Amino acid sequence: MHELLLFGQVSLLQHDQMLKILAGVAAMQPRAIVERHLLYKPRNRVTNNNKPNVKPGAPVSQIQALQAQMHGDVFYLQLVGNMSSDIHIASTGKSEDKGMPVALPENGSEGTVNEAATTMEDLVFPELTTDFDKHQWSVEFRDLPDVPGRRPVTSRLMASVSVAGGHPLHVMDSLGYNYVSEYLTQGHQLIHNNVTLLLQRPFTIPSESETESGNGPLPGPVPVKNLKSSVKLKPLDPSGTFILQATIRVQDGTKPESMALAISELTSFKDLMKGIVDMEVGDRLALDTRSR
Repeated sequence: MHELLLFGQVSLLQHDQMLKILAGVAAMQPRAIVERHLLYKPRNRVTNNNKPNVKPGAPVSQIQALQAQMHGDVFYLQLVGNMSSDIHIASTGKSEDKGMPVALPENGSEGTVNEAATTMEDLVFPELTTDFDKHQWSVEFRDLPDVPGRRPVTSRLMASVSVAGGHPLHVMDSLGYNYVSEYLTQGHQLIHNNVTLLLQRPFTIPSESETESGNGPLPGPVPVKNLKSSVKLKPLDPSGTFILQATIRVQDGTKPESMALAISELTSFKDLMKGIVDMEVGDRLALDTRSR
């Protein structure tokens, strides 16, 4: 599957207005979305002869098809969990109409999204918890984007495999991947024709080895078992800037007519947003997922 993208930056002060504009363009109410992204690095080079020892319950055939797309190269993979069902727990009366969790200052006082996000302290999502067995997880692969200049959009191969059975952390271990780090994205999603719009921002999550442990420091980073109010989340960009991502997925990227239609729709959205936000091609090196 091919993924075509354009990116734009939206300042914290412009966020609310941008959300209303996108709602008007898409003719729908924004849907709040929170995702947890766990980054994994392969222990060894993946080859056709090096088949993973996948444990029962994992989608073996789909994972092997995913690895075939890597052509023997070494890439980072992401384990992505949809935590949107917990949003109502982390919401307060001041943000329920927006359906988004409020990041509160460390002292626990309530405030609006903008008030909290402009605080340069560590941020906390109150009572936002996750159990690995509770949420939907998927293993996601993103290839190195195509060389810029060939198309007016970012283009790359991608694959997503739902982890329907087995513990997601055990699946990654059986694939031969080690946990590296993680982050959480929080924002809103809208659909405009075939374009998926995400207005979101990332928060860093300290690994278990960086948090308090009753048994002392751990030898290496491991995923945080539960995200609670005791786990401090820091916005990756201290200014609170949001990223607007416009995406179209093409099932068969080898068909020129399908790619041309998708590119045309993305560029039409770019033209529609002129004067509001600049939608640009992503930085190829910043989107490089290869492991060195």
